[in-house]
Amino acid sequence: MVFHGAALVFVVMGIFAAAYLAAAQTPPANSSERDELTRQLEALEREAAALDQSIQETQSQAKTLQQQIKVFDAEIKRRELEITRLGLAIRKAELDIRAKAAGIGDLTARIAKNRDTLGENIAELYRYDQENMLVVLVKNETLSDFFSALDNIRDLQSQLNALVADLRTNRSRLEEEKAAVEEFREERLSLRALAEVERRAVSEKKLEKDRLLKLTKGKEATYQQLLSQKRKDIQTLKTQLFYLERTGVKAEDALKYAEIAAKRTGIRTAFLLALLEVETGRQFEGGVISAGTHLGTGNWKTDMYDCYRNLGRKSAAENQKNAFFKITSELGLDPDKMPVSRKPSYGCGGAMGPAQFIPTTWLLFADRVAWLTGHRPPNPWNIEDAFTASATFLADSGATSKAKTGEIAAARTYISGRPNCPASGSARSACLAYANRVWSLSQDIENAI
Repeated sequence: MVFHGAALVFVVMGIFAAAYLAAAQTPPANSSERDELTRQLEALEREAAALDQSIQETQSQAKTLQQQIKVFDAEIKRRELEITRLGLAIRKAELDIRAKAAGIGDLTARIAKNRDTLGENIAELYRYDQENMLVVLVKNETLSDFFSALDNIRDLQSQLNALVADLRTNRSRLEEEKAAVEEFREERLSLRALAEVERRAVSEKKLEKDRLLKLTKGKEATYQQLLSQKRKDIQTLKTQLFYLERTGVKAEDALKYAEIAAKRTGIRTAFLLALLEVETGRQFEGGVISAGTHLGTGNWKTDMYDCYRNLGRKSAAENQKNAFFKITSELGLDPDKMPVSRKPSYGCGGAMGPAQFIPTTWLLFADRVAWLTGHRPPNPWNIEDAFTASATFLADSGATSKAKTGEIAAARTYISGRPNCPASGSARSACLAYANRVWSLSQDIENAI
């Protein structure tokens, strides 16, 4: 096989692609530090599980002021432990990103160093390609030299054939690697967002404890009287639904539509509200949605379609675009005027409405949401439809059991697609923190409603 101009370009691309892939797979330089962080994270997971068990046992005992204060203290400790764990996970993620950056830096240096040599080799092959066999024979004094020259040409062509073959197989691997890097960055930002959610939870739990002590003045009789007067506490609910309120969904509306959606799908109202609050908090702190509107401030083309294409994910770009146009067309809406989540510093935007469903995922649930709500077609920007879609997803994922194990599995599936979370890495830390926060908050909301 003889290579002409265009083929030579592909050869260069193959060399660069192979070199880039090798750099991207370079193991982290700080492996010992990463191993130590992994050990610390595993130890904190065990400690967190023990604390969760202790809290659950205390909550199941007789309702006394002393027991409630004990629960507060344990929950505060549990949330502080979660913040520590998330901090370690963030550090581990940053080590991996730094290692990848170093690998890309090494690649750049190698490319610069080898560029001249590569150019010379390509020029030599091109020169051979332009000469016919008669010229080659004349230029070599003996038949031995002539056949040696032919062997050199064959060797060069064989090497180039191998590089082109590598290019064909490495292209898809390279795209997967790029997608994995974007996902890794998303997980890091998700960890940071969840850490902010946890910090706010600690502050609120401390205030709640202080308020209870102030109201009761430490007297058991006063506490028992408060318990007997339990009713829906909208003011407390407003505090617990801080992020939903911050982004434009009033606590009263959230409770109303969560109750409707939960009844339709057979899950707990408090669990649905908790998940939507934590999900909204994660998106808010991650910069995906802004204060004042749960609808997002992005545009489908800039924040979704162009973003996916710029990442080399053309198929995903077309799929999301087609799904978005189908949704807006059925609703009689102008796609250019419908807000979506804006593109964050990682990944892409394009999520719709208060439940933040991306277009393709919304279509998976649209028919069932329509059947439950009677809205044909359902509208992802409508609170009732959005809450019902989330409730349907959670019901499918095990939340209908209303047991802790089922709800935890459903929350894990909501964030990671897996009921048991990924086996390792920053995605596992984010998944565990997310699900635990959802369930803990659901217990607080249950007491308020």
